[in-house]
Amino acid sequence: MSDGLLILRLAHVVARLGLAMTGAVGATFVAALLMRAELPWFDTVEFTVLLIVLGMIGAYLGIDIPRWPQLQAGPAHRSPAIGLASATGTFLAAGAGLLALYAFVFDETSDAAGNLLFGATWMLGVCMQIGAGLAGRRRIVRVKDRG
Repeated sequence: MSDGLLILRLAHVVARLGLAMTGAVGATFVAALLMRAELPWFDTVEFTVLLIVLGMIGAYLGIDIPRWPQLQAGPAHRSPAIGLASATGTFLAAGAGLLALYAFVFDETSDAAGNLLFGATWMLGVCMQIGAGLAGRRRIVRVKDRG
């Protein structure tokens, strides 16, 4: 393997880990906001760790979906539906994380229902990221198996 290719692969892994950390940051603020809802199952370390892990997985898988190789000549492509699900999930998760950050840092008071709405929006976004990321990678495996 050439040095240039190794450096490119290393850069890709480092960038993906950075995306995962970004997902963890958003998850941390969503978890902190959900703790304000004062519901017992949200006020645990396990719940916070679960959200952080889901945020990392969602950002790692869903933001950088590989392109699908075509069987015939031409440029690689990606399913528009998978790309839209990934983009929508990223928007929802990042938006909810940003609003949670704002509410937490500036000590905005909201009711438990508002906090739950932020949490649900973030969770929907992360689930869309994970689903799109897995679907995109599953398609690549199937195409490679046929070729």
